[in-house]
Amino acid sequence: MQIMMDRGLDRKTVLIRRITIGVVVLLLVGAGFAYKPALNRYKDWKQQRALAQAKDFLEQKDFNRTKLALDVALLAKPGNPDAIRVAADLLEQVGSPDVIRLRRSLAEALPDSAADQAALVLSALRFNDLNTARDALRNMGPAQANSLEGLKAALSFAQVTNNKPVADVLYAQIRELEPDNQNLQVLHAVLRLKNPTREIAQAARRELDELAQAPSNRLFIQRELMVDAMRRQDFTEATRLATELKRDPDAVLSDHLHGANLALNVEHRPFEAVFQELLPHVQLNPEDTTELVRWMILVGQAPAAQTWLEAQPDALQNDSAVKAVRAELAAAQNNWDQLADLLEQNAWGQVRRDTVRLAFATQLAASRNNATLQRETWSEALLSAGVSLSDLTMLYRLSVTWGWKEPTDAVLWAITKSHPAQTWAHQTLFNVFQGRKDTESMLELIDTLRQLDVSQPRYRYDWALLTMLLNNRSTWSPEKQTMLTLFESDPTNPNYITGYAFALAVAQRTEESLQVIDHLSPQDRMVPERAPYLAFIFAKALKPQEVKTYVALRDSIPDPLPEELALLDRSALLVR
Repeated sequence: MQIMMDRGLDRKTVLIRRITIGVVVLLLVGAGFAYKPALNRYKDWKQQRALAQAKDFLEQKDFNRTKLALDVALLAKPGNPDAIRVAADLLEQVGSPDVIRLRRSLAEALPDSAADQAALVLSALRFNDLNTARDALRNMGPAQANSLEGLKAALSFAQVTNNKPVADVLYAQIRELEPDNQNLQVLHAVLRLKNPTREIAQAARRELDELAQAPSNRLFIQRELMVDAMRRQDFTEATRLATELKRDPDAVLSDHLHGANLALNVEHRPFEAVFQELLPHVQLNPEDTTELVRWMILVGQAPAAQTWLEAQPDALQNDSAVKAVRAELAAAQNNWDQLADLLEQNAWGQVRRDTVRLAFATQLAASRNNATLQRETWSEALLSAGVSLSDLTMLYRLSVTWGWKEPTDAVLWAITKSHPAQTWAHQTLFNVFQGRKDTESMLELIDTLRQLDVSQPRYRYDWALLTMLLNNRSTWSPEKQTMLTLFESDPTNPNYITGYAFALAVAQRTEESLQVIDHLSPQDRMVPERAPYLAFIFAKALKPQEVKTYVALRDSIPDPLPEELALLDRSALLVR
């Protein structure tokens, strides 16, 4: 009986245990199902909290903590387009070129979003990255390119690159979509003011006179008409408009400065008299103070600016913006001791004292014509700067101030390698090399950028093209394979078509090269920049008439490289 009781208890215990285990398993399964949503909710909360903190830090002008908070937000839930867009907008306000990277990721993730595609163009233009802006416009599909956002982005690019005919067409297209946008009408008329056809410019002037009747447009239009009168050297009209501007109750300091420029350069009035007339219109705040001092530097009155500024309250002189212009003022007067002192006080950003002192030791060596010591000391300054963007930027500004070429190149290289997002640095360096016709240095720069950012097809394309220009080898080498890969990725891209066909021609595969060229439209074939490559392709195919057509475009090629001109000459010889 006891045995039977024990067995009964055992069964009961087993049953309880089984039920308990079942409940635990159910709880674990339920927890497993609930874990992922809970984790996602936590990540969402963390991301939104970090974005809110970034906004708060931005309002406090604490840019370092803003950047840290944005990094936390983007890592909390990677790939969230809404969060990336908010982060990009905040970086835009901070003035960080890192915004281009975020805008590019959005454009790639959302290729159908005209707003995100256009935002990439505008951000690239803001930081003078014309190549990225051009690529972004080229990558827009027809729907995005013809949308209002796409057209406005293309218009901005045309204006920045001073392509007036294209801008004129784009204005007309946008006005069809926004017929009631008077601001657009004003801007289009301002563009036509610069048209070389006298009748068109006069019609634009009459249109602006009518549009100026609206109070909201008056000041802007008067300013543009005054600039137009100066450009036409109609100083009587310019003076009249400047006088009207100065009388306007909404006139700002820059309006009075325009009038002062006319008084100095046209009426030839003494600076002191003009300056005294300006002073009542100057507010003793950082904005007006810096604008006035920079204007005085520009008109060659740096000593007078120094005297005036030193008479202002200490609180104003020690404002960060005013301290920066004080440094510019010291540089304008070649007062290197004062400039060094201001830079050590972080007038141009928070920098290391050692970097400042080494930079000015370099200047001393240069002043004594000791090139070896100058080169060695500048290397030490770069070593001291390390990867600090503020230190490197200071060195760049100093080297430009002192008119140094090689040291400027060196610091731009340092910025490019340690801060590839600072597109202004490698764009400036590329422009320098292009201006010097230094194709080998251009290739070295592009190769560096290609290795730093493997996702950029433009770097791969430029690297492959420059490599083929400099190394005319017929073997199927990596640069030719790169052109093939790019062509396969986008067989309608006229640059990739030309590049791949050129690679085939260099590799002695002439028939294949001609087949690829057939993909080019007649309009794309007549783009002057492609003339050297198309001439070579047809020269290899022994087609003299086609070669002659492209050689005739020689003078239309904007800023050709020596190797491109040599390619045209070589092509002409091949079919002679």
